[in-house]
Order: sequence, then structure tokens, then C-alpha cells
Amino acid sequence: MVVRVFLYIMLGFGFLAGAPNQNVKPIKGFVYNYFDIEISNLKANNGENYRIFQAIPKGKKSYKNVIYMLDANAQFPMILNLYRPTKEPPLIIAIGYDTNLAYDRKRRTRDYTPKTLGDEFVKGGGADLFYKFIKEILMPFVEFKFDTKESQKTLYGHSFGGLFTLFAMLKNEELFDDFFIASPSLWWGDSLILKEAVLNGKFRDKIKAKFVNLSIGELEKRAGKTDKEGLLKASNLAEILRNSNISYRFKIYKNQTHGSVIPLNLQDLLKYYDK
Repeated sequence: MVVRVFLYIMLGFGFLAGAPNQNVKPIKGFVYNYFDIEISNLKANNGENYRIFQAIPKGKKSYKNVIYMLDANAQFPMILNLYRPTKEPPLIIAIGYDTNLAYDRKRRTRDYTPKTLGDEFVKGGGADLFYKFIKEILMPFVEFKFDTKESQKTLYGHSFGGLFTLFAMLKNEELFDDFFIASPSLWWGDSLILKEAVLNGKFRDKIKAKFVNLSIGELEKRAGKTDKEGLLKASNLAEILRNSNISYRFKIYKNQTHGSVIPLNLQDLLKYYDK
């Protein structure tokens, strides 16, 4: 009960289906019938504090599937409120920040984006350090606490989070099995992260991902960003995945914007485990 009340206070109220804002709905009461909710604070080697939200399926001591997701402050309660009972509910590990805001724009910009040239991108570039935190601190913490070494692991991220999910996939270190890349901000660095990884229309290296789910809203546009000449788009990434013989799905959500696709992505993420 204490955890539930704390989450209600911390996460605030209200979510709009357009562009994401700084308010989210509290976790609904029914969720606690299926999950125990725990919150831990972990510190990266650079001193940054991360708030780790954990949804632990009740009555389970082993976990077939583990979802790692970004933007936890906003999207952790969102995915739980969308949950419907399944035979094998996933363990959900969500990475957030020690803030009452739904989105810490400054820190997520820093953490989710790779280094690149240009004044437009000077506030980012911390993806390597954030990846190192996940690999060396977060995942050992989760594996020790929940014994997930044999679990299938999925990484999910939207927008800058989608860009980081692509970044993690291109690291090719098999930390994760599946990647849910939602509305990736491929305009960052003029698509350099993807361009450098591709030769003759396919990835230079054999990507070890078992499955990639790529998605975007039909109405997603950002003036001066997504319309710049020479940028690669989600459709280009889908073609690269196909040419690289990677098991993937590319979904375009009709009549949806960059913000309104978020709950639809999370629904599809949950459905992926309802097999």
C-alpha cells in the first residue's frame, strides 16, 4: 500500500494522446493483482542517479521474458495500465530519473543520443555512458535479484529512446534478444549512426538480434528535422533490416502522431508476449 500511494503522488495525473506532456496517469488498482511494484535507485559510474521501476509478476520465481524499457517515469505506469492477464507475464524493468516529471528532457537527450558533430547536437552524446550503465550496473543488478540469465530480453524505446534502442542493437553485444524501436529520432546527427553502420543497403556486420519491431505514426513530422534532405527515415531502416535478413516487422500506425503512438506501441509490446 505504501508503494502504491507513493507512485500515485510521484507520477501525477493526466495524459494527452497528442505530443507527450509532463503528466501521466497513476497506476490503476487492478495492476497490483498481477504485479508487485518495487523501485530501486542505482548510481552510474559517472555519478548519475537512475530510478529503476520493477513490475514483478506475482507468484513467479522464474521469468521467461524480461522487458527493459526507457522513459520509465511516464511509460512504466502506461504499460501496466494496458496490461491484460497472460499465461507468462513479463518481468518489466523500466529506467527512469529521480524526478517528478514525466520526461526529463535534458537528461534523456544526453543519455539516449550518440555523439555527433554540429552545434545542434551538443546537448547529447551520452549514449555510450548510458549503455555502459545498463551493461555493467543495471543488468547485473537485475540478473542477481531475479535470476534472468536464461530469460529472453527485450529493449524498448520511443523517439530518442528509439534511437538509443537502435544504438544498442548496433553495439551487437547480445545484451538483448529483441528490439522494439518506436518512432526513432533518426534525424539526430543527420542519421550518421545508421549511415555508418550500412554498406550497399544492408548492415556491415551481421546483427545478432532475434527480432526487431520497428514502428512509426503515419502523421509524424517535425519541421526542420524529419524533412531535411539526405536523412534516413524509418522506412529506410525497414529496408535495411529486410536486406540484412533480420527477422522484423515494420508497422505504420494510421492517423497517429509522434505522441499518440506511444500507448499503441506499448499494447503491441505486451501482445508480443501473449502467445
